[in-house]
Amino acid sequence: MKIRSIRSKMLISIIGITLLTALAMAGVFYIRAAQMIEQNYTTLLQQRTRLMSDTIDDMLKDVCNVDINASCDQEIKENVRLYLKDGDERRLNEISSRLRTFVRKNPSMYSMYLIIPESNQIVTTLDYPVYRRITDEKAMTDFQKKAEEDSGPVILEDMIHDGEKLLAFTEKIMDDDGNLLGYVSVNIEERSLSYGYFDQPENEDISKLCLVRKGKIIASDTLSQMGLEFDQNGRYTQWTSVRNCAGADKENIYVYCEGAFSGCGIFAMVRRNVILSDLLKMRKYIAGITAAFIALALAAAFYLTHIVYNPVKKLTVAMEQVSAGDMDTRAEVVSKDEIGLAAEEFNRMLDRIEELIVRLISEEKMKKDAELEALQYQITPHFMYNTLNSIKCYSMIRGEKELAGVIEDFVELLQICISKKGTFLTVAEEMQVLQNYIRLQEFRNGEQFETKFEANEEAEQCLVPRLILQPLVENSILHGLDVKKEKGRLEITAAVKKNVLYLRVTDNGRGMTQEQIRELLTKKAKKTKGLTAVGVPNVRDRLKLYYGEKAELTYKSSCEGTTAEIYLPAIKSGEISNEESIIGR
Repeated sequence: MKIRSIRSKMLISIIGITLLTALAMAGVFYIRAAQMIEQNYTTLLQQRTRLMSDTIDDMLKDVCNVDINASCDQEIKENVRLYLKDGDERRLNEISSRLRTFVRKNPSMYSMYLIIPESNQIVTTLDYPVYRRITDEKAMTDFQKKAEEDSGPVILEDMIHDGEKLLAFTEKIMDDDGNLLGYVSVNIEERSLSYGYFDQPENEDISKLCLVRKGKIIASDTLSQMGLEFDQNGRYTQWTSVRNCAGADKENIYVYCEGAFSGCGIFAMVRRNVILSDLLKMRKYIAGITAAFIALALAAAFYLTHIVYNPVKKLTVAMEQVSAGDMDTRAEVVSKDEIGLAAEEFNRMLDRIEELIVRLISEEKMKKDAELEALQYQITPHFMYNTLNSIKCYSMIRGEKELAGVIEDFVELLQICISKKGTFLTVAEEMQVLQNYIRLQEFRNGEQFETKFEANEEAEQCLVPRLILQPLVENSILHGLDVKKEKGRLEITAAVKKNVLYLRVTDNGRGMTQEQIRELLTKKAKKTKGLTAVGVPNVRDRLKLYYGEKAELTYKSSCEGTTAEIYLPAIKSGEISNEESIIGR
């Protein structure tokens, strides 16, 4: 379906732009808000994770210091040395009691073990009896190997409670001679780390929270994961490859912060939908605001299109009425904008058209009047021919050959002027009219004129209005040569230049003043008493009617003579079939 109405096009355009703008704004707002929320949350999560990591790292540092202090304690050393010497188990009880004083220094510490490899004995601060013999040689060997490789914190199998794992710091106990007496192990339970540091209200939004060291889980928000591989599938490698980093994928945000002392790092993962939950709730409000904005925009669009379209509609109705023939209709000017200016120009155009119609009617009437005026100088052909032939025969009988010749010229003149159909003659025919007319004037005035006719072949074939040159020649003879003492001269020339026909009549008469020329070219045409003359003003008016601004009559005069010149379009005989076509050109 084609949309032709300007109002419909404007409405669709405004609605389309409004919808796109509103949706784009809402989309940009949502995306930008989500980005800002994610950025702010990531920064906050980094700070929280960094604080948690530093707190745990400080705690582990304190535990390590306790372990070091215990390994250097002289009382513990002496009891171990004596036990190895005399085997008195009371000394083991004294060691356990001394270890308890160190355990009390930090609440994160679960227990302390003193391992004596030489006797396969282990002293604890928890159970009773506080000492027992390790029968599993492999467990003792594994413990010594780990203790030698890494003092801590390391994940160790609990040699007292089967199946349990502990996070431990281990230190050697050496005698004064540098001999190994045993190992002091400070133990931390997974639950103490999980409950003490992870199980906090501010961590409820975290979907995965772990304490990691060397690829192993030390503690997590889910218990019983100590010792498990942290990243079996390599999913989190890019987020734990450096000590401090943050990043995100399509579903989650990741943060990793590693302690400087312990090398233990906190890994936190939060789902995007959790972070953006509040923003997701705001989508309803955003949708509502967008809908309200669109509704207001639509109301404004209808109002604006009505304001803009109403003048256009009125102008269109006025055009339709004019097209139907009602030329009295005028468009209502309701504004000063471009549409108002168009309405004003439309009204001015109609006024101009009416003026042109009136002018055309007037010109057509003037044209007919001019043709009738020319016709009134014609005498009924049959009557004039019969009368003149009778006078010619009578003159020849009487021997008046000169008079008969004059009458014959006059008959030829009448034949050309009257018998020819149409308003236009060729230049050659117009020249023949002038020759006959000049011989009649010579007979009338009783003197001979020195006459020169000059026209090339192209000019002779051009069409001109009938009797267009005769009034100019008549004016030269009657008003220029009549009082001249020297022999009168007339030059009639015709030439074509750049599709323009130039006709010129030149005499050596007395000349005219500028006032006389102005009066001759501006006065109204009127009937004259001459047989063939229709007057110079009539020539002017006929040129105006036939050719408009494309033709003109001019006069130049001095004491040496007068030149009348006509220029008009060069239209050759046979190029155009009728007079109306000539006039249209």
